[in-house]
Amino acid sequence: MDPKVLGWEHSGKEIYFPRIQDEKLEFILPEAWESGPFGILEPKGTKTLNFKDAEWIIVPALGYDQLGYRLGRGGGFYDRTLFEMDFTKLIGLTYEELFPASFAKEDHDIRVGTIVTEKKIYQIV
Repeated sequence: MDPKVLGWEHSGKEIYFPRIQDEKLEFILPEAWESGPFGILEPKGTKTLNFKDAEWIIVPALGYDQLGYRLGRGGGFYDRTLFEMDFTKLIGLTYEELFPASFAKEDHDIRVGTIVTEKKIYQIV
């Protein structure tokens, strides 16, 4: 999917998108797009996000449990990148049928403060 179809370019906001860099995610203000390691479009640009300046960060997942802990795909990219981030600024994105998910939480799993599905917004904290 081309991220530009989301209409963010005309929002008046700077919206940063993730790309994999050195086993972590780096959030980039896109100037162009290129195919990343998993065949997913990644942003290409020079301006990176300072996490202290972020109002919030959208975090996709396979699912979240009732406390907002994230079930990813096992690569750990979001966990390694966002582990020091204030979890109330993290917004989880998943499908309604995948929330709440039941899984064994691991020590490195990050937590989000809000979960958004196609049907509802869940305020965790």
